[in-house]
Amino acid sequence: MDELLFEVLKVVILVCVALVTRYLVPWIKGKIGQDKLDAAKTWVDAAVLMAQQVYYAKTGPERKEIVIDLLHNMLLAKNISITDEQLDTLIEAAVKAMKMKESGTTAVVVSNTEAEKTEQ
Repeated sequence: MDELLFEVLKVVILVCVALVTRYLVPWIKGKIGQDKLDAAKTWVDAAVLMAQQVYYAKTGPERKEIVIDLLHNMLLAKNISITDEQLDTLIEAAVKAMKMKESGTTAVVVSNTEAEKTEQ
């Protein structure tokens, strides 16, 4: 009887380890990744606002380069890797949100930039 109980206990432990490995570990990794993305988004919003307020005399592309340099340094210091494309997307979203706040718009406007370029 003790051997049967021991074998059942081994199987239960193996199933638990398999479930933790299959579901819990990826969930934790995803949660950590989401936390880093949320932190990066917060820093992007702050950097865009800072560039708008401090470097208002500079052109948009100049301000964007300042924000990119600042964010690259911040993200490296926090050991967060993000692609240039992802960073560009976050910056553009932050700029759009800032402009919407300034104009009092609350709706999100989605547009097809390729279609707009061909219409002009």
